[in-house]
Amino acid sequence: MPFETPSLPVLIKRTQSDLAGDSLRQSDAQVLARTLSGAAYGLYGYLDWIAEQILPDKADESTLERIAALRLNQPRKPAQAATGTVSFTATAGAVLDADTLLQTNDGRTYKVIKARTTTNGSNSTTIAALDAGSLGNADAGLTLTPVQPIAGIVGTSFVVTEPGLSGGVALESLESLRSRVIRSYRVIPHGGAASDYETWALELPGVTRAWCRGGLLGPGTVSLYIMRDDDPQPVPNAEQLAEVQAHIEPLRPVTAEVHVLPPVQVPVTYNLKLTPDTSAVRAAVETQLRDLHNREADLGQNLLISHIREAISSAAGETDHVLNSPTGNVAADDSELLTFGGCVWA
Repeated sequence: MPFETPSLPVLIKRTQSDLAGDSLRQSDAQVLARTLSGAAYGLYGYLDWIAEQILPDKADESTLERIAALRLNQPRKPAQAATGTVSFTATAGAVLDADTLLQTNDGRTYKVIKARTTTNGSNSTTIAALDAGSLGNADAGLTLTPVQPIAGIVGTSFVVTEPGLSGGVALESLESLRSRVIRSYRVIPHGGAASDYETWALELPGVTRAWCRGGLLGPGTVSLYIMRDDDPQPVPNAEQLAEVQAHIEPLRPVTAEVHVLPPVQVPVTYNLKLTPDTSAVRAAVETQLRDLHNREADLGQNLLISHIREAISSAAGETDHVLNSPTGNVAADDSELLTFGGCVWA
């Protein structure tokens, strides 16, 4: 947390308190030594805190945001509100104002962002979550009700239409921001190198991982694969891919033909027998295998059988296991991402 420098009156009162304590029974030299040592100890602590703010690996939140603002094209990624359309039934000529509030049964609140004068029968409008973040995302079919009655609206139901409410992204986490700032020290821009495309993609809210591959679609082509791991559906849709494409277009070298693509997910299913075979050990094994995929299953990266066995053996409570499949290293093509496909217990 940030260091708060005590005011001069506070320091004076502290020193007076130290001098007025039981230590007066001792000599003046002893009293002053203890008092000055306490002040010096606080100063050393402040200097230690300052030293940790110099570099981003240990900087506090406010300092890290300042460093990011100076070093990155996109400082801390802001939260975004989910948006989508809803359908409703109304009589002709009813007015649905902008900022009209709608609410779900679980308490999530949305507002109308596109006012309209209704026609008789079915109508639609665009809404957005009142609070930014991923909680505003919702599937099609969700029912919302107006916070206050609306003249001319038949019934009280607004229904989310396909493809649902999407685009809600939470404020970038502190550790995600820290990793991007540290990356800016390690990865130097080269005017169109593979790492530059990955950096540009990671500047957009919601994008958590990016991989650049050259020439996969022919000479002069650049294939950029992205993931949105914090979304309910981590594989990006066409709209999210287009957003990254539009962001990169003015930044890319003029001769590059850039294609922003989703990775091809290849689920890996594990067939194994555990000793002891309990629900707790099964849950621990699944946790370890998920962590293995998060750490090592990069785009086009094979998964080593020795690491799979090691992950299973490291699960809490496991004493032995028999892995029936996979029986060897799991291979991945250049555009494939190996994901955890669950366990089948023998």
